[in-house]
Amino acid sequence: MLGLKLREEFTGKRLSGTTIDFKNRKGTGALDRTATDFLNITYPSADLLKTIEAVQPGQARPVVIIGARGLGKSHLMAAISQMLRAPEAGAAWCHEWATSIQNDVLTKISFRSEMEIIAESMEMQNYKFLWDLLFDNHPEGTYIRGKWDALGEKKTEVPGYDLIMELVTKKPTVLILDEFQTWYEGLTNSKQYPWRTWAFNFIQILSQIAENNPDLLSLIISVRDGSSDAAQQVYRVNPVRIDFKGPQAKKDRQRLLLYRIFENRLNIAD
Repeated sequence: MLGLKLREEFTGKRLSGTTIDFKNRKGTGALDRTATDFLNITYPSADLLKTIEAVQPGQARPVVIIGARGLGKSHLMAAISQMLRAPEAGAAWCHEWATSIQNDVLTKISFRSEMEIIAESMEMQNYKFLWDLLFDNHPEGTYIRGKWDALGEKKTEVPGYDLIMELVTKKPTVLILDEFQTWYEGLTNSKQYPWRTWAFNFIQILSQIAENNPDLLSLIISVRDGSSDAAQQVYRVNPVRIDFKGPQAKKDRQRLLLYRIFENRLNIAD
């Protein structure tokens, strides 16, 4: 017997599964939990470590995470969100794993503080327009929306570069968009309702700001297909690409799942 011990959530009569929701009505989503609690079930995969490095102070770049459903993209994005919301918990996680896997690089990781973290699972279709997500969740969102509305006849279909720059200058922001492609491809794009075109234009504005002002805006999105229009919009600003393919990703996926399910997985050799 290996002596593996199931985590409590997998010991009931009704198993919860390993699928990650950012938030849910039961209050058991990844972002409903404390950072320490969620990071306790998070394994330091190579893809996660690469993403952490990409959003460090002084070297932040946009990140595009590519992979089919069920490979762990949502868990990775939730982990990044939790680390940025609670930098102390993120640092503690890094130091603990640095010892466990003997990786000194983790001891040098630092996290930006005092950032506004906005994370949304776009497949839930809670927002028709991406700027509403920003305005509804950013502390200065109501003010900037008011300035945009006050333009009257000069109001553009999409909030302009200067308005979004003012928003993130007032409070630097990390925008995390899970399943962005699912949302984007589901938008109507007719002459009467050119919503996908507007989304395209707005994500271009966000990408430009993230490229030119990484200290003010970090952009992290996930897509299923790296060649999709949804991904191509961000590629022009040379993002870090996290592709859930290859032998290392497959091996990490197995380790991540085992660690997710069993409390004492690290006590058992591979």
